[in-house]
Amino acid sequence: MPHSTALTHIILFINICSVLTFTACNKEEGYASVKIKGQVNDILNHPINQLLVTITNKENDKIDQFRIDDTSGKFERIYLFETPQDITYVIEVKDTDGEMNGGKFESQTKILSISKFDYVKQQSQLAIHRIAEKEVLFVLEYKD
Repeated sequence: MPHSTALTHIILFINICSVLTFTACNKEEGYASVKIKGQVNDILNHPINQLLVTITNKENDKIDQFRIDDTSGKFERIYLFETPQDITYVIEVKDTDGEMNGGKFESQTKILSISKFDYVKQQSQLAIHRIAEKEVLFVLEYKD
């Protein structure tokens, strides 16, 4: 009788390990995300805050508009998608408060392209996510 119980426990253990291994190997494909990190400085390399940033996704014309409220002049945005996509973003930085943030600055626009090859896999316990991360630096000139 003890051998029968031990054998039952061994078989149960093997079955549980098989299920766990199968589950771990067959993770679902999760969401895709794009992370844009930005930095805005003046020509003397000093960070600028309180600027208006407009990020436009050219594929679907969605607009994300916000103010940089970090004194380091940095911003970070994350956009989620069902699957990895080729995307072009138009990013505009604009001074709308005059001299309150250290001077009057010229606006600047940059194009940021994300391709399907920019995405890297990141695994969670249940899914595999694809993440693309890009950085963009703006150096703004003073207005006369």
